[in-house]
Amino acid sequence: MNTMDFTFRAFARLLEAGSARRDASLSFPGICRTLGVSPSRFDRYLFAELGFHGAEILSIYRQSGDKKG
Repeated sequence: MNTMDFTFRAFARLLEAGSARRDASLSFPGICRTLGVSPSRFDRYLFAELGFHGAEILSIYRQSGDKKG
């Protein structure tokens, strides 16, 4: 497994745990710093793999959390 795959899995776990969903002050670059990856590099990876930028993914998760709440 390459580094970006590992980072992607950690990002997904963080989103699923709900902390990033609940903490509106936590930004995509902040999450990347926590994960130890360059925000621009990880953003490019996410867009290439999923067709969405990191901030978009975070926004979608937050919106879906609001609907569940």
